Amino acid sequence: MEAVGEERRVTDFDKWIRASPIVGYVTQRQNDDGGYTFAQWSESSAQDTYFALEILKMLGVQPLRSKSTINFLKGLQHSDGSFDSVKVAYYVTRSLEELGTTPERGVEEYVLLAQNSASRLGSFEVNIEAASDVETLYLSLETLRLLGKPTESEALPELILNLRNNDGSFGKSGYSRLASVYYALASLKLLGYNLNSLESTLKWIRACEHPSGGFARFPKDFDAYLILEDAYYGLKALELLGETCQHISQNLQLIGKFQNGNGGFRRSIFLGISTFEDTFYALSSLETLLPMLH
Repeated sequence: MEAVGEERRVTDFDKWIRASPIVGYVTQRQNDDGGYTFAQWSESSAQDTYFALEILKMLGVQPLRSKSTINFLKGLQHSDGSFDSVKVAYYVTRSLEELGTTPERGVEEYVLLAQNSASRLGSFEVNIEAASDVETLYLSLETLRLLGKPTESEALPELILNLRNNDGSFGKSGYSRLASVYYALASLKLLGYNLNSLESTLKWIRACEHPSGGFARFPKDFDAYLILEDAYYGLKALELLGETCQHISQNLQLIGKFQNGNGGFRRSIFLGISTFEDTFYALSSLETLLPMLH
């Protein structure tokens, strides 16, 4: 029965994108060490390995040489249990869970140390290249949840809510991004906060919905420059609030316009190389949208 379900999922994808070439794009970029890289002949990374496994899972495809992948991922943890970053800790923990195992040593002490570090989380310094100033906090919370060690804190919800702007968006010093809104909502949900009280946040997201599909960077800023990750974060933020997008078919049609000839997806609707990250955004967005058709 599971195989039939997976086949149906791929068929649904194929109504909007070319699903089959994606498998080749991903599997051909598995290195000898078992890890993956979106660019051929470069080193494997935790991020690309995580996205590769998630992509293959959404397509119903079993990853090849999983034992080598497990060894690669476990090798990214240092002898003291730490990782190069909370991001790497999350990617490794989540990927190993997908492969039916866990990190060699305890991860929670390292993640909790990072979570309590004002230099990493409390300051919420905005890096213009980072996806969000709340991303690290969310990844730490999600990693602990995966390990069966959910965080219970009265201070963290307040810390996140302090980043809420007057218009309902989230971001330090009024610098709002859809990614920050998503990660703030996802973090608050993990902390048990009632998202139903955030009506102005929903209004802000609605104002970013592009009538032709996708999401604008700012409310009602409906220019032609659309980014795939904004569609992903907008759709996922609405999902967290129990809402659906207003332009379902337009979003489904738009996502296909980001696909390159090799099967992968690029960041911009106009031009760019394929990446595992953007391919993940595309497939995950389709998974969110497709049930809305029924």
